Order: sequence, then C-alpha cells, then structure tokens
Amino acid sequence: MRIVSVPDSFVENKVVVKIFGDEYPITGSGDPAYISKIADFVDSRMQEVAKGSRVGTRDKIAILTALSLASELFERSETMERIASERDSNVDNLLSQLEAALTDDKAVRQ
Repeated sequence: MRIVSVPDSFVENKVVVKIFGDEYPITGSGDPAYISKIADFVDSRMQEVAKGSRVGTRDKIAILTALSLASELFERSETMERIASERDSNVDNLLSQLEAALTDDKAVRQ
C-alpha cells in the first residue's frame, strides 16, 4: 500500500459559523479560524446595518451589508491603485535623477 501525502491546501475543512442568528456549514480548504473570523466580521456588520436601518427583512439587511462591504472594497482598491501609481511615478523620477547624476559624474571625470 502506498500512502500519498495531500497538501494542506487540498484538505477540506468544515466549519459551522453563525451569522445573524443562523448557522451555516462552510466547507473549504481555508483555515477554520480564518473562516470563523470572516463570519464574525460579516455578522457584526449585519448587526450594525440592522441597528442603523429601518429595513426589517433579513434579505434587505444582507443586501445593504453586501453593498456597504463592496463599497469599502472598491474604495480600498482605488486607494491601492492610486498609491501604486504614485509609487511608480516616484520610482521613475528617482531613476531619472540617478541617471542624470551618473551622466553628470561621468562628464566631470572626463
């Protein structure tokens, strides 16, 4: 008999999480603690939306929560793109300055 080692990324874990009063079995290859942490985050956000909204149905609270989370994701993504663009511009400027300094140094030495 041959024993085959399976990487942890292929091991299916089952975690039961509680979100907004309901339990959901989640099966996947992710870390159970990480999955629970995400579920707790979603639950807390749904609780916030429910408290701050007059919308009473569970579906509407879930949709409003999803929209709020998607909005945050888009804002962070745009911020990351802006930061990456600024970084690239700064790198280009530094390279230009370095090339100019090297050219000046070469001219002085001749």
